[in-house]
Amino acid sequence: MKNLFAVLIAVLCAVSAQAQTLTYTSGKSDIFKQEITFNVVFNDSNPIIDGKNQNAEEFYNARSVQEYINFVSDMEGAHPSFVTYYNEKRKGSIKSVIVIDADAPYTLNVNVTTINVGNGGGMVFAMNAKSGGAVIHGTMSLVDNSSGETVCEMQFSGVKGMLGPKFSLRAISVYRYLADALLKSIK
Repeated sequence: MKNLFAVLIAVLCAVSAQAQTLTYTSGKSDIFKQEITFNVVFNDSNPIIDGKNQNAEEFYNARSVQEYINFVSDMEGAHPSFVTYYNEKRKGSIKSVIVIDADAPYTLNVNVTTINVGNGGGMVFAMNAKSGGAVIHGTMSLVDNSSGETVCEMQFSGVKGMLGPKFSLRAISVYRYLADALLKSIK
């Protein structure tokens, strides 16, 4: 019985430790090693809610219009965490900087296609620090604003943030982990 319990716990931990991936589908990470500045534009107000097969607007508006407004507000409130984390944690050969300026030479477009919003229940029954955290999937593309050319494109999958009692905290965390995944991908 003890062995069965140990195996069950190991399986649950392995499932909850979902790996995040960020892969380049075109272009290379070398651009981020150059002394460039880029703005970030997020498209995350209406992703598919994982497991519900509905977009966020439809899902939340079915509950109340205010719930969708709160969702969008929480997502927008999390955007600065991506910028701050990237700029503070970049090291060594990473010379690029994110600025909040629509006139920056480059724009990083972040498109969240699917989100699992997580839950606050992880605070009570957490198997690890990410139990109940939000999970996002989508794409990013870096565009040279002078030519309109896409310099590189990436796909991210399973980027999971830390748990939190409120969705706003889970959203902030998941964007920090997305910035971390981008930094780790720059080789």
